[in-house]
Amino acid sequence: MNIKIREKDFEGKSIDAAFEEAVKFFGVTPEEINFEVIQQPKKGFLGIGNKPAIINAFLNEKYMINRLNEFLGDILENFDGDFDYSINFQGKNILVRLEGDGLGKLIGKYGRTIGAMQHILSIFVNRLSSTKIDVNLDVGEYRRKKKEKIYEIVDNAVKRLNETNDKIELAPMFSYERRIVHEYVRSKYPHLETESIGLEPYRKVIIKSVKSKIKA
Repeated sequence: MNIKIREKDFEGKSIDAAFEEAVKFFGVTPEEINFEVIQQPKKGFLGIGNKPAIINAFLNEKYMINRLNEFLGDILENFDGDFDYSINFQGKNILVRLEGDGLGKLIGKYGRTIGAMQHILSIFVNRLSSTKIDVNLDVGEYRRKKKEKIYEIVDNAVKRLNETNDKIELAPMFSYERRIVHEYVRSKYPHLETESIGLEPYRKVIIKSVKSKIKA
């Protein structure tokens, strides 16, 4: 994944010299910077026509992981427990997995704490990157179990939809939960449509038949 964070052009007598300028400017380790060569250095005749090396340098994925490690570590210090976590990039997604003792406090009632923490991590990451990145936080496989529960909720709602109404409202959900509903309905129930309505934190999903949209 080629994430460009705070990119800037640098010049030097050589590629290495230009890169050293980039390291000084960003104030990070060399491993946290990638660069692309814009212009190779060229020596002219008797000093006439000399051209400097020019590179476009930018903070990379390792920089992102290091900063996210520091930020997440500071957050976890406020919780009692012994936690281990991993951070992995998958395309334009970051998956953060947490394991350990005391996970219940990280999840919170109805998953509110894990939802809020994911939101905070997403804001932090996207302030660093010029590319939109989705952050997914999973605590003790809570996300997988939650996804299965949402599937069950949707299946039951669809049964009631077919029996009684041409549309049905689900209870308010976090944005990542609503996204699961939209994707699940689109893949399993292509004859139905979904729509998010309301304002946070009470935003909810409506599942409806295509006919109900035509009537509206």
